Amino acid sequence: MGASTKEIEMEPREIVRRGIAFDDPPRIGLHFHVSPIITPSGPRVWPVTDFAGASYGPDPAFQPGPDGRNEWGVKMHSPDPTGENMGESLDPPLGEGWHRLESYRFPDYHAPGRYAGIAEAAAAGHAQGKYVYGHVPSLMLLPINLRGMGNWLLDHALYQSELAYLLERILEARLAAIEQYAAAGVDGVISYDDMGTDERGFMRPEVFRRLYFEPYRRTIDALHEHGMHFLHHCCGQVREYMDMFVEARLDVLQLDQPGLMGIEWLGEQYGGKLCFWNCVDIQKTLPTNDPALIQDEAHRQVWHLGRYGGGFMVKAYQQPNAIGITAEASQAQYEGFMRVAHYPLIPHREPKEG
Repeated sequence: MGASTKEIEMEPREIVRRGIAFDDPPRIGLHFHVSPIITPSGPRVWPVTDFAGASYGPDPAFQPGPDGRNEWGVKMHSPDPTGENMGESLDPPLGEGWHRLESYRFPDYHAPGRYAGIAEAAAAGHAQGKYVYGHVPSLMLLPINLRGMGNWLLDHALYQSELAYLLERILEARLAAIEQYAAAGVDGVISYDDMGTDERGFMRPEVFRRLYFEPYRRTIDALHEHGMHFLHHCCGQVREYMDMFVEARLDVLQLDQPGLMGIEWLGEQYGGKLCFWNCVDIQKTLPTNDPALIQDEAHRQVWHLGRYGGGFMVKAYQQPNAIGITAEASQAQYEGFMRVAHYPLIPHREPKEG
């Protein structure tokens, strides 16, 4: 299906905004350009995107040491030869115990130098009609890297007050960054937080509410005060947290594994309440490299999640080589979404058996 006159006249930025607001966009939002696939002739990139990035950098006063630690004191190691898997934190700076907080130096997120160039990047993105987004420090991934995964999991039972203090300091950094993004004209921010295993969330819902709900809500409130959106990446089966996402007024939920919770279930329970920004499932479907299965799921997602006057966008998986996705599979994903991208949507019909 070709582009409508309405779509041609509407900038991508407005299409994204309407999709998030369930305000009848002419098509779903598209983000394919960050999906390189290594082929014999070199990287394959689909230059189709409604989005542009504008994010802060490290504090210019930060001097990295010889061991490669970042300004949070975290050193990451990955055995993945593709360089796409970020790996795990080695010798976490707070791993020995919470007493390390006494000498720990938090990065300064009020340092103006780290935001140099954001306004120019946002203006450049807007000049191309793009929706511009940045990122903020994570409330789960960063503590995991600071404490180590095992310590962090135990903190929810043994050291809740210390963990709450750390989350408050990270929230302060998030709020400082949001003020700078707002001044630069950025449209939204994303945070990357894997929140569970394939079976359940990392902690009980009541613990999630006690420790994490308020930092998320305050982040979202600050963004909404500036007319900005909060985009939240989350891996894991987190059905028990979903109502809290809605309560906190989360705008966009970005899932790489929507099959863990169920595409139909997500649509039935949260369609029209949350905008989803997904790829085809990276565990159940994309790794099959089966074009028919990939395109069927693309259609299922658009139909079940996007039939609410908006509510669905595509974000191609950014690390395809790390999970063995072929160029043919990524092309099938691209074609599958593009085929059903325009409104009115084509209803999905389950394939007949036999």
